[in-house]
Parts: sequence; structure tokens; C-alpha cells
Amino acid sequence: MGRILVVEDDHAICALITDILQDAGFETRCVQTDREAYAVIPSLPTIEALILDVNLGSGTTGFDVARFARQVIPELPVIYVSGEASQTNFSAFGVPDSDFVEKPFTPDELLTTLRSRMAA
Repeated sequence: MGRILVVEDDHAICALITDILQDAGFETRCVQTDREAYAVIPSLPTIEALILDVNLGSGTTGFDVARFARQVIPELPVIYVSGEASQTNFSAFGVPDSDFVEKPFTPDELLTTLRSRMAA
């Protein structure tokens, strides 16, 4: 169905998102730091969507990683997930034509948002 890169610093949430996506038929790769994301984005075979946490611990934010990813793949669908950032932060700092899913989310919420963004 598609190759999705997940950028999430919490190992348990990374595994949860990966399981949700793989159960829905997506191929996934999860990295846990901004540095890993910056290294793999240009080197991966084409990714079809990016799901990332806004707060990635030390280093840059998910907003920064998404801006970098869009420089490499301009039309890349982007979905931010966060339990700490708000819709206001997303509106101010998120890349255009992206979505925000607040943690905690259900598998259906994440998949519906992903499929909608990929179809846009």
C-alpha cells in the first residue's frame, strides 16, 4: 500500500504506530531521533508519507524534520502526532497541507488521517 517513515522518540509509541500501519498493509520504518531522520530521508527508496512526533527530545523538532523532508520530497504527505503540542502550534509551525493527530489516538483516527492525506 505504501512506504511510511515514522519518526518517534518513544520506543513504545514507535512500535505501536508501526504495528497499526503494518496491520493495515503499509511498509514502515521507524527512527527515534532527528539525526536518524535526517540521515534516512534522502537515502530511503521513495517514502509515501511521514508520520512524526512534534517533540523529539533533544535536537530539532518534528516541524524541522518535516520541513527538511519536504525539501527532499516536495509533495510528501505529513502527519504530526503529539500529546504536548497543540493545534495552534501545528497551525503556526507545521508544513502546508499536513495534518495533526493528538495523542492518545485510536488506530482508526491515525489510519483515516493517513489515507485522507495520501489521497489528497
